[in-house]
Amino acid sequence: MNSDTLKKLKLRDQLSKDHLKLLSLIEKTVLAYTLMSLVFIFMNKIGLTEAYRSSNAIAGTIGYLAMTIKLMYYDEALSELRTHIDISQETLKSAMLTIDYSEKKDGAYHPKKRMFSIFYFCKSELIIHTIKDKNTILTGPYTKLLKLSNIIERDVYS
Repeated sequence: MNSDTLKKLKLRDQLSKDHLKLLSLIEKTVLAYTLMSLVFIFMNKIGLTEAYRSSNAIAGTIGYLAMTIKLMYYDEALSELRTHIDISQETLKSAMLTIDYSEKKDGAYHPKKRMFSIFYFCKSELIIHTIKDKNTILTGPYTKLLKLSNIIERDVYS
């Protein structure tokens, strides 16, 4: 897309705009440690390991945490898509339905299932549609905006 720019926000900006995303990271870490501990305790009970070592669960949690941080703050980073294309509401709604988003409020689209937390939606999961100076601005997760821009480009130019 020549006239479109899709950029990821810096980590500092992501953290300042969505505090719940950090809380969901803590939630996932606690859950991962608990589940890994249960797996290692079960392995100890059935005789696969000689003794329960909490360091194994901690090592597994650190690996899980590294992958989750990359997913949340790099792959699904809060991003901004600016386009000069005049997108009709029908095209936008159709494209949103294709990526499993639906409009809850005027200009705010929610995913059908939660991406980061088990209990709540984070602000950075939403796709916010605004129009400023004849430019369409969409803010949301990077991979979802990338899919959305490809769908819109296909629909507009075909």
